[in-house]
Amino acid sequence: MIPRRKMLVLFVLLALSLAACGGAAEEAQVMEVERLVSEEAAPAEAPAYEEEALGIAADTVDQSFESDGQTDIPQQRLIIRTADMSLVVTDTADAMKRIAAMAEQNGGWVVNSNVFQYDENAMSGNITIRVPAEGFNSALEALQAMAVEVQSINTSGQDVTEEYVDLSSRLANLEATAERVRGFLDETENVEEALAVNQELSRLEGEIEVIKGRMKYLSESAAFSTISVQLTPDVLAQPIETGGWQPLVVLREAIETLVAALQSLINLLIWLVIVIAPLLLLVLLPVALIIWFVRRRKRKTAPAPEQETE
Repeated sequence: MIPRRKMLVLFVLLALSLAACGGAAEEAQVMEVERLVSEEAAPAEAPAYEEEALGIAADTVDQSFESDGQTDIPQQRLIIRTADMSLVVTDTADAMKRIAAMAEQNGGWVVNSNVFQYDENAMSGNITIRVPAEGFNSALEALQAMAVEVQSINTSGQDVTEEYVDLSSRLANLEATAERVRGFLDETENVEEALAVNQELSRLEGEIEVIKGRMKYLSESAAFSTISVQLTPDVLAQPIETGGWQPLVVLREAIETLVAALQSLINLLIWLVIVIAPLLLLVLLPVALIIWFVRRRKRKTAPAPEQETE
């Protein structure tokens, strides 16, 4: 067995040697990671958003779209693309179904969707979808083709290639260090040394898992773009109801008018009995008493009529 002091000296020398050779190996690792990113990120074939996936008749607006042309050039960078759109559509519910079908039929999915009552005859809504990144621009074109009017469209892209390459390099170094630290477990002489080595190994493995999680998130975010669409109904596109005589409608309106008139009359009577009558009583009662008193005084003061003699 190696003495404890020699083992610690060996561990320090190993750490220094790793730090020294890390800079030389990093460039080769970066080149290798860039090659792997290029191979993994380059799409085999862009999704074809065909009309059949949208359930559209052949004589409607062509909403199919071709590849963005990105498949002809190897994609060497990881870019997270997002878009926010505001569209005016004829039928909100139908447009949301078509958008969901478009995403699902071409390898994407619906993240969330909401519908709101715009007025008595129309609804507004919003939907967020994820689509393969290689068909991002074509998906935007297909969505614009669905709309009566495109009110706004905003796109953004975040290049995360450098971060991904840096994480890959750090991951390789941490995994190599963790593998060497595992070898020290066989050289420990007591429980205290074994615990110290295990503690360092746990820390390295924790960092490795964090880096793997971040790399997975970046890779998946770059592979599928996010598109959020706000849908507003086209009020002008609502069907116009033609006029005509409808006896039942007239009868219903007449009954409603009669009921409203009766309600108003009853309300007036209630006000007369509850409010107006007491107020009139309070005002007229003193006036009536005064008139009665004045007349009584006049009767008393008036001279009695003389009786006629025969």
